[in-house]
Amino acid sequence: MSNSTESSLYNFALPTPPSPPPEPETFNEKPVTQQKQTQKSQIAKRLLATRPLITRWANVIQRLLKELDGRDKIMKIIQYFIKILLHYKLVKAKHFSTITSHFSMTRKLLRLGTAIGPIRELSPLKNSIPSTLITLNALVNNVSDDVFCLYKLGVFGSKLGAISERISAYCWFAGILIDLREGAANMSKLQAKATKDNDAELKQKIHVAEISIIKLLMDAVFCACDIWPPRQAAAIQAWSGFLSGALAGCKLCIKFSD
Repeated sequence: MSNSTESSLYNFALPTPPSPPPEPETFNEKPVTQQKQTQKSQIAKRLLATRPLITRWANVIQRLLKELDGRDKIMKIIQYFIKILLHYKLVKAKHFSTITSHFSMTRKLLRLGTAIGPIRELSPLKNSIPSTLITLNALVNNVSDDVFCLYKLGVFGSKLGAISERISAYCWFAGILIDLREGAANMSKLQAKATKDNDAELKQKIHVAEISIIKLLMDAVFCACDIWPPRQAAAIQAWSGFLSGALAGCKLCIKFSD
């Protein structure tokens, strides 16, 4: 082999392999850990911040369940919500119709004996004639409700039960109109005070008065369907009964949250 050939072999340069790709930069684990700890602390702070609110509403619900009126309103909301579902055929009628009838009977039993209140207030010598008539209307309404409840229990016959139901409807409707008149007068007084004094407590009283008036209007619609039943009486009473119960429950929640 010649020297030129030998030198050319030695001068031959092998191709250099490509350099390996740079390794990805490793993230520092410390900031990630700190970020997780910060998120945990923020969640803990939020939970601590919501704890007083949860405790407050738990106390409100507890007081609602303790009060007779609170239990009645809770059952009324459930009862008429199920009736709405039944009207639109969203649940099985065979099962849920029995539940609504049980709620209705339980609420009647809870209100049994409420005629004692008007009897104690009835004093023709001390009260004026309009006040006495209002108390008499409430007394007849409560007594007829009790008679109808006893009819449902099987104590009285169907004839007396039908009469008591009719009397109760008319007396209740008259009582609603009286309460609406008093509510409107109370609202005007509160609004007159609100123009002079910008008080938070006064604003809350106005808000409660507004709820009371709307609730009474829902009761009036419900009761009117019993006296003058329209074609869609079932749907109207389901919605008006549900809204009336919800508004009454809202009033109690405001009262118990103070």
